[in-house]
Amino acid sequence: MKKILYSVFMLATMVLAACSSDDTTEPVVKRGMVLKANVEDTDTRATITDNEGKWKFAFATGDDVKVGNDQVEGYYTFTNDGTVFTSADAKQTTKAATWCAYFPGETINLANQSGTFADVAKMYALAGATASPTTGSDGLTVTMKAKVAVLRIVGVNAGESLDINVKTANGYVSGLTAKKNSADFDVQTSDAKVSLLSKKGAGVYYVVVPAGVKISVYNGSTHMKTTKANGLTAGKYYTLLTGETTGKEFATINGEKVEKEWVQLWLGGPKFATENVENPLNWSEATAEGSAYVWGANWRTPTKDEMNFVNTLNSATL
Repeated sequence: MKKILYSVFMLATMVLAACSSDDTTEPVVKRGMVLKANVEDTDTRATITDNEGKWKFAFATGDDVKVGNDQVEGYYTFTNDGTVFTSADAKQTTKAATWCAYFPGETINLANQSGTFADVAKMYALAGATASPTTGSDGLTVTMKAKVAVLRIVGVNAGESLDINVKTANGYVSGLTAKKNSADFDVQTSDAKVSLLSKKGAGVYYVVVPAGVKISVYNGSTHMKTTKANGLTAGKYYTLLTGETTGKEFATINGEKVEKEWVQLWLGGPKFATENVENPLNWSEATAEGSAYVWGANWRTPTKDEMNFVNTLNSATL
């Protein structure tokens, strides 16, 4: 009896030892990570018209970055605490992976933008990847690059309606979607027109658009500009005017038609001649209208309010 019990005990010992020496338990994966996200310098210039612009970007406390890799299907959310981005949910990988980060998220809706300078940052798409594969055990460091450009739309005429829409070869631009496991975004399009900006009245408005792809910009059905095949440069902004702010117009002087230059001194304002009439006008001459005016029907005398506005502008520049 003792011999049988001893044999059973030895068998149990051998089985237990075998399990211990051939352990298949998954290694412990730590949860919680820190991301250091840097933005590539965007202090650059660009032009569609003769206006040059600079655009700079910096993260703010509370900003989110979505981060993923080829070993997870979704994305982790990292939040800026003022110094670095942190995530309590992000898990290290068991094998080294390339991590990709996207700001402000994996999807960006470009429709119905506010047009304000401050709100551009909310959809200023950035993407980047770790320089080499890593498990994330020492945190992540990613240099992010801009993937969009900014249109600076100048509404020139008082009371005009702006309906800025942008087309690619595939349709109307509607948004951006993160390209999984790549430091880039795909442009989302629609067959139906998508308004990126709808405003009324003169002013300056800012619109985020995809970079690096050929686009055509419209105000309603009016074509404003078409880029070259490689599109706009990421990280730059470009100025487009809905009308002219300088030009020439005919004046009829002593029965002869001559061209006179004009300039619009403020957005939505009238077009002032760059020179005065040759001789002082009496009251009836100054208030004449249509063809009876000294320079003909294309011109008139500025109102009192308009002249006060000009005087205010001049005083501000002294």
